[in-house]
Amino acid sequence: MAKTSKPTILHLTVDQLHRSEQNVRKKPSSAASDTEISASLLSVGLIQPMVVIPREAGGYEVIAGDRRRRLLTALAEADPNRKALTFPCMKVDDLSKVTEISMAENRAREAMALPDVYMGFAAIRAERPEATLEELGAMFGYDVARTARIMRIANLHPEIMDLYSAGEIDDAQAQAYAATEDRLLQIAVYRQLEKEATRPHEKNASAIRKAMNSGNHELTKLMCYVGVETYRAAGGEFEADLFAQDGAGIVQSPDVLHQLVEQRMTEDKDRFEHNISRNGRVLGEKWGLADLQFSWAATPPQIKQYGYLSTDHELRIRNPKRGDLPKDLAKIYASMETRLAAMIGEDDEPLADQEEAYEKLASEIAELDAQRTIILPKKGAVVAVASIENDGSFDVELWFADRAAKGAELPKGATEQREAKPAPTPAEAERARFGLSKDNMQVMMLIRRDMIRAELMQSASAGSSLALDFMLFTQARTILTPTHGYGNTVYFHGEPQGINDLPHDEDGTTKIHDLVGRRPERAAWLTTKEGLASGEWMTARDPIEGFALFRNLPTTDKNKVAAMIAGHMLLATTSVYSDGRTPRMVRELGNCIEAEAGFGRWRDTVELDEAFFNTFSNKARLALLETWGLADRAKGMKGNETAAFCARIANCDEEDAKLLGLHPDDVAEAVNWLPDFMESATVEPLPAKEEPEADEDDELGDDDHEQIDEAA
Repeated sequence: MAKTSKPTILHLTVDQLHRSEQNVRKKPSSAASDTEISASLLSVGLIQPMVVIPREAGGYEVIAGDRRRRLLTALAEADPNRKALTFPCMKVDDLSKVTEISMAENRAREAMALPDVYMGFAAIRAERPEATLEELGAMFGYDVARTARIMRIANLHPEIMDLYSAGEIDDAQAQAYAATEDRLLQIAVYRQLEKEATRPHEKNASAIRKAMNSGNHELTKLMCYVGVETYRAAGGEFEADLFAQDGAGIVQSPDVLHQLVEQRMTEDKDRFEHNISRNGRVLGEKWGLADLQFSWAATPPQIKQYGYLSTDHELRIRNPKRGDLPKDLAKIYASMETRLAAMIGEDDEPLADQEEAYEKLASEIAELDAQRTIILPKKGAVVAVASIENDGSFDVELWFADRAAKGAELPKGATEQREAKPAPTPAEAERARFGLSKDNMQVMMLIRRDMIRAELMQSASAGSSLALDFMLFTQARTILTPTHGYGNTVYFHGEPQGINDLPHDEDGTTKIHDLVGRRPERAAWLTTKEGLASGEWMTARDPIEGFALFRNLPTTDKNKVAAMIAGHMLLATTSVYSDGRTPRMVRELGNCIEAEAGFGRWRDTVELDEAFFNTFSNKARLALLETWGLADRAKGMKGNETAAFCARIANCDEEDAKLLGLHPDDVAEAVNWLPDFMESATVEPLPAKEEPEADEDDELGDDDHEQIDEAA
């Protein structure tokens, strides 16, 4: 066996090191790479020795590590104190192997895998927790933004980082999980997708961001419109996705964001209204929006033609006429247009070296254009549709309100001209949110009403006076609330209960009767009522004798009677002719029952059978199955099958769950589910009653009243 000679290690200054033509690496390194290596040399010094051979003119040639030599020389020139520093170099004695060693040293080097880089940064952070992002980046020549992205991935949940290192998730998926610093959310999303996803694309970066609600397009553009700082100042929480291109992230307080958007849109609309004119009239003390025949609409006007309803684009007012700028601004505007034209080449595109200046100047021209008054057409009602663009800018489109406003005839095949779609009423919005029709919303009210009646009976049996309190309060409030009449007269007409008055909903329409009449909630009430009505103590013929007997009854029996009466009173609270919203009194009574000792949630009372889920639309049922993590099971099901499937899952036991192959978490979520409109919630107070303002011309002074009294 040949004897291996021990390499000679020299410690040399940069002045002793020179470039070698025998170095096999000829292509120069990139500026970005040089920056990283320079930062590393400044931070931790030279870790890997350079390989050198003697030089005929003196000193040594670097046959491997010339980039390190070049960067160390540059650092020494920038800081003369570094010229005296020495660096470890390995001397090659066998000159016949120079090329072989240079090739081996350059060829054998392999870049670190990205997961290793990130875990290395995590280790550095653990060793130096006080280091700022600027300090961490300076170690390797990174800017703050890049360092922040690296540290975000370095913060991945350990289980996800292990998967990344093993190559089971790619760079894009790792970046998607790093959209949040919340490790619990990261691993929860990973496990959810592993459980639900059946195809590779259902676990890609886009699916991951969607699962953690990052990059919601609608919320992103609203955030651009309001501004992150304004949103946070209002108490909203936002976590930016450092790997998104459009400022997307996780909006944790969407209600706050929508409130800010509404406030700002109100301001922008008001600003727009004061920038329009018609026939020389502008909005002010003399003229109002009605005088200008201008109003806001939620959607553009529509037209029905050949049976189809669509936006009537012929009513769009494109490029509305603009007023003139003041003379001083007009001169500036003309000069800017001339300069802008000079920046455009023969291909109608900005010149290569003028692109940034062109965009800036075009933006300044647009700002001046926005100051010009918008002149509405001389005749015809105009509606404006406000919207927020993807870049967060506020935009307004102008439309004629209808064909008549434009003075145009209906086209062939058009049977109807429709104005802009009005905003939904509160009842319509509530039904749409729950996925219910008007009739089905009324069915839900009746089901809850029957549940309350049965619960009142049970609470009375348990010794509660809740039913008696409810009955006495509603009647006393109705009878004893004074109403002031003329002079000092006081009447006792009573106050409305926030409920309907006529008890005509027991049968209702055929559809509602079929859906509600045979429900178990109705049967529970009827059974307890009939059992109570058949008691012997109810048979006294003489009312006075009966009242005396009633007064001697135990408190529990009195409460049962009150429960039966209160149950009949509840008939007045849910008329089928109402607008399909749960009355305030019913909701508050439901809250009181849940607060009673021995009573739990409504979920323990309501029967979630197939008939119950049939009251939902199929779309709402599919959305519900998706929230239960069972969307894939519903694929291919017909509409009449999803109701039965929902009922089976909602009442699933352990044995049935095994037959269906369901995960325990999905089963737990399903069997504890309850519709939002049956959950207990704070009842919103009634709006303050506004007294009508008297017309100044109709007001009478004290002298006028005295003259009227004398005449009378």
